[in-house]
Amino acid sequence: MNPKRLPFVSVIVSLGLMAGCKFPSSGTVYDRAHVGRSMSVEAGDIVAVRDVQVSGRTTIIGVGGGGLVGGAAASGGAGVGGAIAAAGGAVVGAIAGEAVEEVATRKRAQEITVKLTTGDTVAVVQEVGNDGSFAVGQHVQILQGGAGATVRRLY
Repeated sequence: MNPKRLPFVSVIVSLGLMAGCKFPSSGTVYDRAHVGRSMSVEAGDIVAVRDVQVSGRTTIIGVGGGGLVGGAAASGGAGVGGAIAAAGGAVVGAIAGEAVEEVATRKRAQEITVKLTTGDTVAVVQEVGNDGSFAVGQHVQILQGGAGATVRRLY
């Protein structure tokens, strides 16, 4: 790699790593789109739990950052051959960057099947929160409406 490009590549990689950071928060955090929306609430017991994963995101950070790093790493040649190598490196880097970002942002989740007190059965997939995993036999409430459903423990 060209030593003159090292600071540029370092900045791009650093920005990519910082994009995955989250600020800590206390308590429950609702997405702004859910505020003020009515939700129905039903209670029931968990009859099945299955561990799953929520797919990660892919943004311009992974694609663009990977492309820049791949292009810079493959550059250094002169003429048409060097340009082709840099372009090929950028394409390979973009594909790799997108894949790395998707895997790095996957979330652990559960598919929670609940037998409601009405007799109906529903299944909800949600990320595992700070309060831990759900288990068969727990009494829970389902909040439904707006943009989906959420399972909450009833103590």
